[in-house]
Amino acid sequence: MATRPSIPSPPGLPVVGHLHQIARAGLVGHLLKVGRDYPDGLFKLRFGSRLGIFTVDPDIVAELSDETRFRKMPGPALRVVRRFAGDGLFTAFGDEPNWGKAHRILLPAFSQRAMRGYFDMIVEVCDQLVAKWRRASGTDVLVADDMTRLTLDSIAIAGFGHRFDSFAREELDSFLLALGRALGTTLSMVTRLPVQNRFARKGQRQYDADIDEMNALVDGIIADRRRNPTDGRDLLNLMLTAFDPETGERLDDVNIRYQVLTFLIAGHETTSGMLTFAFSYLLRNPAVLAQCYAEVDRVMPGDARPDYAQVARLEVIERVLKEALRLWPTAPAFTLAPFEDELVGGRWLLKKDRPVNVFAAGLHRNPKAWDRPDEFDIDRWLPDKEAAHHPHGSKPFGNGARACIGRQFAMVEAKIAMAMLLRAFTIADPHGYRLTIKETLSIKPDAFFMRVRERQPHERLSLGATQTAAEEEVGAVAGTGRRFAVLYGSSLGTARDIAEEIAERARVDGFDVVVRSMDDSFKGGAAPEDRVLVVVTATYNGRAPDSAVEVERALDAGAFAGASWPDAQYAVLGIGNSQWPNYQFFPKRIDAALAATGATRLVARAEADGQGDFDGAVAGFVRDLWRALGAEAGPNEGDRAARLTLTAVDADAARMGALPEHAQRLEVVANDELVRPADGLWDFAQEPPRPSTRLIRLRLPEGQTYRTGDHVAVYARNRPELVERVIARLDLHGDEQVRVDGAGGRFRHLPLGQQVSVRQLLTDFVELSDPVSKRALAALREGTRCPASREALAALEADYDAAVGARRLSLVDVLDRTPAASATLAELVEWSAAIAPRFYSIASTPLNDDRVADLIVGTTAAPAWSGLGEHRGFASTYMAEVAPGERVFGYVRRPNPPFAPPADPATPTILIGPGTGFAPLRGFLAERAAQRAAGEEVGRSLLVFGCRHPEHDWLCRDEMERWQADGVAELLLAFSAWRQHPWRFVQDALWAEQEKVWALIEAGASIYVCGDGRFMAPAVRDTLIRIWMQATGGEHAQGSAWLEEMIAGGRFHQDVFGFGK
Repeated sequence: MATRPSIPSPPGLPVVGHLHQIARAGLVGHLLKVGRDYPDGLFKLRFGSRLGIFTVDPDIVAELSDETRFRKMPGPALRVVRRFAGDGLFTAFGDEPNWGKAHRILLPAFSQRAMRGYFDMIVEVCDQLVAKWRRASGTDVLVADDMTRLTLDSIAIAGFGHRFDSFAREELDSFLLALGRALGTTLSMVTRLPVQNRFARKGQRQYDADIDEMNALVDGIIADRRRNPTDGRDLLNLMLTAFDPETGERLDDVNIRYQVLTFLIAGHETTSGMLTFAFSYLLRNPAVLAQCYAEVDRVMPGDARPDYAQVARLEVIERVLKEALRLWPTAPAFTLAPFEDELVGGRWLLKKDRPVNVFAAGLHRNPKAWDRPDEFDIDRWLPDKEAAHHPHGSKPFGNGARACIGRQFAMVEAKIAMAMLLRAFTIADPHGYRLTIKETLSIKPDAFFMRVRERQPHERLSLGATQTAAEEEVGAVAGTGRRFAVLYGSSLGTARDIAEEIAERARVDGFDVVVRSMDDSFKGGAAPEDRVLVVVTATYNGRAPDSAVEVERALDAGAFAGASWPDAQYAVLGIGNSQWPNYQFFPKRIDAALAATGATRLVARAEADGQGDFDGAVAGFVRDLWRALGAEAGPNEGDRAARLTLTAVDADAARMGALPEHAQRLEVVANDELVRPADGLWDFAQEPPRPSTRLIRLRLPEGQTYRTGDHVAVYARNRPELVERVIARLDLHGDEQVRVDGAGGRFRHLPLGQQVSVRQLLTDFVELSDPVSKRALAALREGTRCPASREALAALEADYDAAVGARRLSLVDVLDRTPAASATLAELVEWSAAIAPRFYSIASTPLNDDRVADLIVGTTAAPAWSGLGEHRGFASTYMAEVAPGERVFGYVRRPNPPFAPPADPATPTILIGPGTGFAPLRGFLAERAAQRAAGEEVGRSLLVFGCRHPEHDWLCRDEMERWQADGVAELLLAFSAWRQHPWRFVQDALWAEQEKVWALIEAGASIYVCGDGRFMAPAVRDTLIRIWMQATGGEHAQGSAWLEEMIAGGRFHQDVFGFGK
């Protein structure tokens, strides 16, 4: 058998290995030298008894960046840092619960919107540095020290509301001194022999004292916030008050200390190094420095405080920072390790959990990825050149899910600082500085002094003031009968509502408008010819939504190949939620297909993300579209004409008339609890019990049936207590009758021309628990005269993603928080979305009764992310409370792609569905049981089910055990809270019984997965790939291709869900 080649290594010495070379050149310097000698593949170094494996090869890094095969693992230095940073975000192992919990809780604090909230605080600290340098004008400043003061003060005030006031004194803060010593000692510990560390007792005492000092400062910051709480959304408030959206838990006090310390360290140390390197390169490249001066004079003229929009336009400075990070990534390495034994580079076998160090400083200078790698060239980062870079040739912030969470904060902060300093000062290097590196765990230029002098007026470029244009409304377009088609692909109705609004506006402007579903348009057979074509479509699991299925099939069949529509113009808006797999897949496909016909694209394909500013993205698309059609800036009279009006009159209320035609009344036959009490079964601190889960039986209307695997779509109602809360806040009378009038289209979901009570209008027609839209926030702000309320509402707009979206802050929540703000009933209804249907998998088979459909509905009840009371699932709470004899509005729906059992009942199946994911699989097995009872041959079924505890939430246990006893199914069970059981999750059970699973797959089994799409489904897919690898000896990429073939061949199906609508 051929042997694997050994990993190469430069010559070393006995006992010490390569430590003597590191002592001479420094760790980074030595690794740069060795990396040049070994630019391909892996190399290894010995640090006494420790062996380290490294790479600077971008192709190897591409393999290591595959997060299904490799994960971040703290290296030796970070394991030492864990002595004071514990399981903080930077030093935690990926499987430590606190990493995932903290990452999910803190991620909203680093969104694009959140940056706007930090902007003024960063500018305030930069103003303090500018004032310090003005006092020192004409003298030399130690750049690294001032950049360290700047970045420490910025993260401290923005993240924790703490002021170090570092520029008020000459000496560095004692926290910085203690931190610098601690990081230096850490580096020494990992670059010395163990025997040397044992004799470094004095250094150890200082190290312990430094840790105590840092902990004391952090504990003081936390204690001060507890004594003086605020309602802000900074990092510290999230740590103290926010609940993890997955586990429902908060961070514990010890971990909060670790996280604060982590951000104080990582939040300033690397950014200060980046700025210091950038200034040193500017002084050695005067032509680039001149470009920077010209840019700040053009974008930020005068001495006024910069605004966020100006900083966003600083593209030259951004390229300077990126190139400085390329040459000297201030966190110069990170460590990855394989989940299982892996062959890397086709040559080297890495055992499970064997660390490999990606030496970023060497990677960034590898000729395989970079032309002239040692030269400072900011033009590498021009957009077209950046797009052509090796995809894994630059890793200054790490990789994947464990990449630096604060990288956007760092870049915004660095751009603000460099721009403000260059606007105010000329910089020079009278001493001819030669770059030397200071190493702790990060790197920065050592002893770099720079002379600063205040810029004179004649030194600034005289450019007219550049003003940032306010967002303009776009006026009317002269449509003059021009043909205009708006097509929608929709499952929940959102895309249709947007399409109706666009169509309504086009009608007002005189276009000859048609609006219809994509499938209806396709069936009609009309080509766009010379018309404007606007497509608004969603994606469902990467496939077409319900009203675009026929178009998708036509695309698959090549029906549009060769189509020529050169006189048509088009625009595509894709809507969806970025937490779903294959986000925007179908809209991208439609956009590409239209482009291939030769039609003219009016505006770039736009994306409206339910996780972000959805309404703002839609408004931006419409604005850009109308500008492309020839509108002039200005108010749109058509918009005013389309506003909603309400008139109090006597009339009837009719919800049915406002729902889609296919919605019908479904009678509730039974509603039973499936979950038993969990008291005494396990420690709830480890995992909470499952909320109420109901088995709900519905009788369908006469003439309507279903097929196994179908969905029931349900239109829920708002909870009475929420409706009464809105009525009280708006000072309304719930029984008062109102007549609803308004233009069709955008108000199609309302009972137009009919009379309803205020209470029913709020109960049946609009979503009251959705996050408030930016449009509504802006209108509330403009409508209030209270300065404090205007400021509070503006803050919500500026930090929308974190302050509103992530917390699901509703319109009534905002009204309750800002008593001076007000809204009329008409405004509240206009600002609120239509009630969208919620889909539930049918958990029964029509072979038993084709007019009775069972649903398994899991409820949600947890502290609200907004911090205001309890969040209860909109539809699940409604369904849990309906009583037998009541009726709900809904309809039967065939999912796309279909999720149905094999047409041949003899086909074996593997059914994977933990928790409520069992619902459609219950229907599959009930169908197999009925077929078997009727004498048909049925294939073997393996049911893989998971829950918390068998005595608590083993749903439909009696049925499962009966099916197993009757030979209908074999059970594989996982229990996450029952520690005596060998398997916690369904993927654990699959892996443990891989031989049984593989035998079924080899026998032609079809695989079905239903349930959580964020964690469970990807874990199951990865486990199936690993089972294939184990059975065949193939590699992961081949296993992925095999699974794709299973999907394409109709043998792998999934029906997964996330959160939200």
